[in-house]
Amino acid sequence: MQSLGQTFHELRKSKNLTLKEVADDEISMAVISKFENDQTMLGVDRFLHLLQQINVTTTDFFYRYRESDERAQRAGLEISDDGTPLPEIFDVLEPFNDIFQISGDDNQSTAQKILSFQTFIKLTEQELKKNSCLANRLKLSLAKAALKMHRSKMKDHVSTHQEMFPIIDYLGGVSAWAAFELLLFITTSIYMDVEDSMMLFSRFMKQANCYVRLTDLRHLGYSVCFTLFSTMVAHRTFDDAKFVLEKFDDLMSKDNDVEAQFAILSLFLHGWYLYLTGQEDVGKDKCKTVLQLCKTLHLTEDSRFYRKIYDSMQDKTSATIYSKIFD
Repeated sequence: MQSLGQTFHELRKSKNLTLKEVADDEISMAVISKFENDQTMLGVDRFLHLLQQINVTTTDFFYRYRESDERAQRAGLEISDDGTPLPEIFDVLEPFNDIFQISGDDNQSTAQKILSFQTFIKLTEQELKKNSCLANRLKLSLAKAALKMHRSKMKDHVSTHQEMFPIIDYLGGVSAWAAFELLLFITTSIYMDVEDSMMLFSRFMKQANCYVRLTDLRHLGYSVCFTLFSTMVAHRTFDDAKFVLEKFDDLMSKDNDVEAQFAILSLFLHGWYLYLTGQEDVGKDKCKTVLQLCKTLHLTEDSRFYRKIYDSMQDKTSATIYSKIFD
């Protein structure tokens, strides 16, 4: 079984991060190198800080660590699922919270949001000069893309390839996506050009077998599919929407313990797709079946979620993008 340091080294390399990019005032390149080479151990605080530096949750890390145990693999040993949530899985997105809050603030006008983004970009550029860490580079990328889209009033599908390139390049270069990459893709794909988001979606699907082995990553995998499907529908690229839907079904077929909520979601997505592509009656029937199922099973929150989409999809001029992270 490999050591903690060796596992950390593999994760760092899989994200194409150098020692210089990971090191900071709290922990030097020399100390990180010694840790990776089993020449020193780290205290809990410094170890957790290192995981934050490479955007890996403790769940991701120890899953990878235990995968190196051949005895555990032979026994089919998995991290136990006791039903408790993993709150730290969302902590990796904390650097982007200000951007999400500005975009989703219904109390701000478009002009106010533009001003807020301009201020945020200036501050982030100043931070980047002091510290060219990954988080600052990605924050600046997303903020510039969000600013461009809000300037277009979120109506015209303006190209954001140049602004989003640092995020696209990062996601394309990571050999094995963990929670951070999955969450980053879910929350930023709506700002990407169709070609870029579909390229990364294909990249994501190549790792599908990995996502059905751990509950939380499996849920994020379904979240990716749902968000990409709704994005392609909003862009009216129905061939791409069909491709995503097929891959969603592929993901379910590989899941030996698929949950009812995802089977219901699949039924709704198929109805949504059929309705928008000329088979309105069949599509509406499937969607209504989902609404009835939610009512029968007392799935109040799910019912509201599907009802909102069902009501809006009948306005074929609407271009709403729905993004959801399933838990």
